[in-house]
Amino acid sequence: MVDQRNVLGEALRRLPAAARRELQRLVDPLDEEFLRKTLPDPRAAERRTWNAQAWWRQRLRER
Repeated sequence: MVDQRNVLGEALRRLPAAARRELQRLVDPLDEEFLRKTLPDPRAAERRTWNAQAWWRQRLRER
């Protein structure tokens, strides 16, 4: 999930405004579901600075 969300995050940063809004409309419900099914990882940023750069890398989930 994290790798795929990284790709979506990059696409959302690079797309033109209209395409970004459309993709964001599709991604938002998926993000909400991910938030419901995961817990905050209080130590994520301590392990790697990279984790602190995106909220989805700071979540605990089943593997």
